[in-house]
Amino acid sequence: MKSRLVVIGGSAAGMSAASQAKRQRADLEVIVFEAGRYVSYAA
Repeated sequence: MKSRLVVIGGSAAGMSAASQAKRQRADLEVIVFEAGRYVSYAA
């Protein structure tokens, strides 16, 4: 069974947590829920 991380909120903090978790465990499935139309993005 694949491990999953669910992030509530796609603002800067939520996306930062999601990307940090993915950097630490590449096999982790990250799911982000955002109420608005767009999530935070920074290059």
